[in-house]
Amino acid sequence: MNLKLSHRLAIGAGLGLGATVFVIALTYLLWPGLFKDFEAKSLDLRYMKRLQMLYERRQGSSIEDIIIVDIDNRSLEKLGRFDQWPRNYHSQLIDYVSEGGALALGFDVLFMEADKARGTDSSLIASTAKSGIVYHSMAFSMADPDAFLYPMTTPPLGFEAEKYSLVLPTVAGGQSKRADRMDGKVVNLYNVAAGIGFANFSPDNDSVIRTMPMFLTFADRQYTALSLAIVAGVLGVRIPDIQIVPGKEIILRPPGSDRVFRIPIDSRNRMLINYQGTFQTFRYISYYDVLMQRLPKETFEGKIVLVGTSAAGLSDIRPVPFQDAFPGVEVHANIIYNILSQQYITRQSGLFAVANVLLLAAIIALLAILLKPWLSALLMIIISGGYSYAAGAWFAADAFWMELVRPGLAVLFSFLFVYMYRYMDEERNKRYIKGMFQHYLTVSVVDELLRRPDMLKLGGERRVASAFFSDIKNFTTVSESLPAEELVAQLNEYLAAMTEIVLKYEGYLDKYEGDAIMAIFGVPVDQTDHANRACMAALEMQEVLASLRQNWREQGKPEWHVRMGINSGPMIAGNIGGKDRFDYTVIGDSVNLASRLEGANKTYGTQIMVSQFTKDLLDGEWVLRELDLLRVKGKTKGVRVFEIVAENNSKLTDEQPRLLEEYRKGLQAYQAQDWKSAIVAFNRALAIHPDDGPSKTYLERCEFYLENPVPKDWDGVFEMKTK
Repeated sequence: MNLKLSHRLAIGAGLGLGATVFVIALTYLLWPGLFKDFEAKSLDLRYMKRLQMLYERRQGSSIEDIIIVDIDNRSLEKLGRFDQWPRNYHSQLIDYVSEGGALALGFDVLFMEADKARGTDSSLIASTAKSGIVYHSMAFSMADPDAFLYPMTTPPLGFEAEKYSLVLPTVAGGQSKRADRMDGKVVNLYNVAAGIGFANFSPDNDSVIRTMPMFLTFADRQYTALSLAIVAGVLGVRIPDIQIVPGKEIILRPPGSDRVFRIPIDSRNRMLINYQGTFQTFRYISYYDVLMQRLPKETFEGKIVLVGTSAAGLSDIRPVPFQDAFPGVEVHANIIYNILSQQYITRQSGLFAVANVLLLAAIIALLAILLKPWLSALLMIIISGGYSYAAGAWFAADAFWMELVRPGLAVLFSFLFVYMYRYMDEERNKRYIKGMFQHYLTVSVVDELLRRPDMLKLGGERRVASAFFSDIKNFTTVSESLPAEELVAQLNEYLAAMTEIVLKYEGYLDKYEGDAIMAIFGVPVDQTDHANRACMAALEMQEVLASLRQNWREQGKPEWHVRMGINSGPMIAGNIGGKDRFDYTVIGDSVNLASRLEGANKTYGTQIMVSQFTKDLLDGEWVLRELDLLRVKGKTKGVRVFEIVAENNSKLTDEQPRLLEEYRKGLQAYQAQDWKSAIVAFNRALAIHPDDGPSKTYLERCEFYLENPVPKDWDGVFEMKTK
């Protein structure tokens, strides 16, 4: 694994860890309540699939183990307003259900005040006492001094509290919800019941009932929920014998049985309700039908029977995760069924939750740091969707509650953190690139680099480009004749003009070395026409330089002549240097050859020399003059070199076509070792242009070879002895 990849992976892992810490702090410390509300809503969304699966498992039938005797609208129509019913209705129902062999009969109905008008309490008390299976509801409330309802320090006079309550250790009981008052006044009824329990629900912040408190503290004792009281009675467990592991579970140990019933609870002694279905998942029978004994009493044999209401007017309709209106009595039925069947919703542990957050955050961060934005965003959606689907499927199949909100936040913030980092890093890179290149590249090229920084691979990469070198002829000699200030001023004028042309053709100004200029075309931004750009820049430089010489002549300044060399080919481009000091430049044989060609102009009296490699890349109608097959110092093979004359024939002067033709004839004779014919041709060329450097050079060579024959193995290559 290369260092750069390792660095990116380390950054991604760090950002994923940072997102994890942020999400944990957000959901555990800063806004835990808000997180719990959203997580609860995510659970609600998962319920419908689970309920459908449970319905299919039951093959559409209702649960028969628990029967709900429903004070429904039909019963109210037949028997009148509920608050006007005589209590012997209930005693008759108790007698009938008890005779049928029911295991328990729980009333989700509050008998708060004595029935003084009709005097029917005695029959209800008698039936309750005789049955031995009746469980009544008790209401607890908070004090309201404005209504003269003050806190009670003891239960109502005569109430046998020890029979129906227990004292839990402080660490356990202290977590239960507290009440100031016990509101029921029919003490004789409560004392003869098989058990009593509170029917008070404790909905979440959105009023939805997802949990049920198992204990409620009043007057330093803990009273059980109606559902727990019924289950304990059915199992034969005395209320004082109930055990509790604080924040973990309630334990019921039926006497004479090896079976242990465990009820998972949270730190506030609440049980999470595992709903089994929508309204009427449990069997419903109209209260009126039972009272009229229209069903055989054996219907209730071995069943737990709950009396409650589905009538909206009796105010016991509650919102649950999957329904806005759900009878409270069926909530109790679900709780009883959960405990007896030991079927609960299992929540993932805190450690498992944190591990999920960390794993997802790390995966998303690593993908986001390594991949392109669109691909990492797509994978984020796929991973999040897959996780959500798995969480939904797991809950549907096994009632396992795997958190969604916290992992979702981890995915989101991990992705955001990485792209905040990438944005800041990109901005930093842009500033770095702009600072590095703004003086060496044209604005349009810098902008292209900022848009596509991947084009600038740090550390070096192999590129095909054109290298340009220029140097002022006899600069050292000329500079000695000028005062330093004048020399610097003239040099700055020259370099500014030449640099402007380099940038005009979008070349990269690599460096100045005194009077010398090094520029590259084709890096750092790819240019398919880099050879053309380099040659066009060289021609324009010579044209501008001619104009500068005219001005310098008029100002009495030295007239500088400049030699230029261009070569195209593979080279290494990148940031080269030490750890703390480096420059973007190019290196390689192709660069060195361009430098040698600049110096080779001296031999041929030319201004712009290019290699065969550059010539092969030129487009258009360039006019080039072949100069030689040249072997530069340090090389074993010769390279054919050319002089750039003009961009096309239309740019030639009147005499240049004739000059080039005579020169071509002379070079052809020279290469054939026909020295005399070559001398004639070169003399004709010099007659057209007496200062033509290449013709002078070859004339001298031919005259020399005429007197000094070349070896038999002469290959026509001219070897440069100097750089």
